[in-house]
Amino acid sequence: MLLHSALSAGTYLAAKRALGELSPFELALARFSFAGVIYAGLLLWRPRPVARRDLLAMCALGFVAIPLNQGLFLFGLSCTTPGHAALLYAMTPVFVFVLALLRREERSSPWKTVGIALAFAGAAVVLVARGQLSGQPGGDRALVGDLLVLLAVISWAIYAVWGKPYAMRYGVITTTGVTIVSGSLLYLPFGLLFSRVASFRALSPSGWGSVAYLVVLTSVVSYLLYYWALAREDASRVAIWSNTQPVLTALLAWAVYGDPLTPSFVAGGLLVIVGVLMTQQRPLRPAHKLRE
Repeated sequence: MLLHSALSAGTYLAAKRALGELSPFELALARFSFAGVIYAGLLLWRPRPVARRDLLAMCALGFVAIPLNQGLFLFGLSCTTPGHAALLYAMTPVFVFVLALLRREERSSPWKTVGIALAFAGAAVVLVARGQLSGQPGGDRALVGDLLVLLAVISWAIYAVWGKPYAMRYGVITTTGVTIVSGSLLYLPFGLLFSRVASFRALSPSGWGSVAYLVVLTSVVSYLLYYWALAREDASRVAIWSNTQPVLTALLAWAVYGDPLTPSFVAGGLLVIVGVLMTQQRPLRPAHKLRE
């Protein structure tokens, strides 16, 4: 999950860079057309039968993952800042935890609740320390963007929690492949309708590089890592790792661009680490249970 978080840390920057040249519809079309082809190849390489009822449910998850989640995310990001989007995505573990509780797939504990709260607080401190939560012109537009990203976070939580049983049943490649291919096909008519071929012809090399990052590292490698972990751990324990992304982004900026690491950043980073470690701890079973 640390590798997943490191790859995902660059998603906000790559998407914001690509949105400077492409509309949200065009970026989603390019990203998931290529990703859909890659996943289709993986499904053909490792075919696995899926029950019809489960197939329909996984296709519904595909709609949640791509037309809904990515549509909301990309439109929201085009209106707000990467920092705001990163902070809102730091709330993912909260929604995942609540949904898992409602589905009775996890149990609540003060230890885990405090850990989630600390990790979120640490992510907020890191973003404040980097000046990424400051206001920007067009406050109403930014507010709409934040609300759209928040809805994207909720839809991703639904995708994670509802997709876990299928990942356990059919494996990572089949589950992720079916959801991404079906979601890409559902999005394709809208993407083609609202996209211009001229935009792709005019796309710069750095723009294509951003699209390639989103396709290969985010939509393929990162998604597979996420569901691989989800099939083996509680959904909230997997989701909490998203809080490390602002920290990893700041470390990357320090290593590559020489951005300073402030005391506030160090304090926020420590809060995130402590919170993540707390959620990874499993409660001790009573002695009489251990003897059974």
